[in-house]
Amino acid sequence: MASHNFDEKESFDEEVKSASDTNAQTPVAIAEVYNPKLKAALAKTSLNGWSRRSFMLYFVVMIGFLNAVSSGFDGSLMGGINVMPQYLNYFNYSSVGKSTGIVFMIYVSGNCAGALIAGPATEVYGRRGGMFLGGLFILVGSIVSVNAQSRGAFLGGRFVLGFGIAISTTAAPTWVTEIAPPQWRGRLGSMYNSCFFIGSIPATGSMVGSAKLNSTWAWRLPLILQIAPPLIVMSCVWFCPESPRWLISRGRTEEARQILIDYHSNDGQSNAIIELEMAEFQEQIAVKREAPFWDYSALFSTRNRRWRMVCLTLMCINGQLAGNGLITYFLTVVLQNAGVTSTHTQLVYNFANSILSAFGAFSGAALTDRVGRRRRLWIGSFVLACLLAMAGALSSKYGQKGNTNVAGANASIAFIFLFGLVYAFTYTPLQALYCAEVMSQDMRAKGMAVHILISNIAGFINTFANSVGLANLNWRYYFVFVAWDVVASVLWYFLGVETHGRTLEELDVIFDAPWPARASTQKVVVKLKADGSVDVLEKKPSA
Repeated sequence: MASHNFDEKESFDEEVKSASDTNAQTPVAIAEVYNPKLKAALAKTSLNGWSRRSFMLYFVVMIGFLNAVSSGFDGSLMGGINVMPQYLNYFNYSSVGKSTGIVFMIYVSGNCAGALIAGPATEVYGRRGGMFLGGLFILVGSIVSVNAQSRGAFLGGRFVLGFGIAISTTAAPTWVTEIAPPQWRGRLGSMYNSCFFIGSIPATGSMVGSAKLNSTWAWRLPLILQIAPPLIVMSCVWFCPESPRWLISRGRTEEARQILIDYHSNDGQSNAIIELEMAEFQEQIAVKREAPFWDYSALFSTRNRRWRMVCLTLMCINGQLAGNGLITYFLTVVLQNAGVTSTHTQLVYNFANSILSAFGAFSGAALTDRVGRRRRLWIGSFVLACLLAMAGALSSKYGQKGNTNVAGANASIAFIFLFGLVYAFTYTPLQALYCAEVMSQDMRAKGMAVHILISNIAGFINTFANSVGLANLNWRYYFVFVAWDVVASVLWYFLGVETHGRTLEELDVIFDAPWPARASTQKVVVKLKADGSVDVLEKKPSA
């Protein structure tokens, strides 16, 4: 697709010409859309979500989802294990402070190291190859952690685990986003990261029971659960189709077309959506010549690409600095600030918070194709600032030792849980999806690896710094993230690009615009006709 300037009417008219039919039949409806050509193709194509081929697609993408499950296990396991006396006494740790910060930080270090090879591995060996390699490292890291008899072995296992998760969480969301039909991309892509909680819930639930064991099995048993997802991924991934976009970049056009027919149709025949996809793939995707694994210059070589990297960076940083690390890794400590001191009760609350957050994440995923991305992000960030400010203020009064106001302590806990719910609704479904969407095909593998790297650099604040900050500042530390959430809301409003309602290839037009964030909000009023074609009536002003 050629570059277009949204400020020029001639360019706009040329873009929608093929989607218009001036010999009108009786109009069916009037609609506001982002992409008239996609709307015309959708009007001519019916993809039945209950067909055999659709269920084949669901099974395939669920293999990808299991990579997010692996990540969910760790985020919730370590948050609960971190208050178990059996774990703390065995390794001579405390629940906050520098030693615990190092335990969390070594996992982040493994993520950063893994990100350096995740992009090239996913590009050279394909999306399936990246998932298999990541699963192998996760499996090894999990086994080492479960059997650790010393600090060094435990830290080594966590490093290898983080290394593998970086590779798998680069390959998997890239694959899910690229294999999903355009009309379902938002729901399927956002379900990927929401499956974090499929790992989180059994992890936190298992600790409620295992914490009663008076041995190291109190924390070893939950860690064993982390072995299951990579085993399933490694066993099934080679029976799944490769990304059709990756195949086309290798010159394997007919293989790519057959995969689209198998998974983007009801009857095993081509349709308007498949023809649109193939035309855009072949126009946008050049046959790949491998760049050196260390060469990331293509991510920044043009203004279009630099804008894409701005959007990716916004998601990486804002998603990590929203205050979620305070809740995810140190919920039990935060609950202590709110007056909950029983270890068993803290683990129960940790489990309940996982369930509530899962509800928020899957609700957000279900609505992704309806509410879009940009508006959810800037409004959600502001709401998070308000909720975290209330949690901090209430904890300052009712979360101190000697507090006797049970209602006040419960109110502070309620705001902590509400924060987790809104964060899960706002950010969790979009963290991987949005980053994959804003990358062009030749950027996506290395771009998603950079997503892992930037997220983990920001994640250092959510590990080492959070541990020290909570120990020294207590509830006051909440307000560092309150301030950032306000900043994030402003950044999303002015810089965030809306990716909803367009094919991945059509987004190239948006990023060529003078101000992509503004151009992305521009809709077109179309008249839908009985034969499935559309007439363009009006170009709406940008929001």
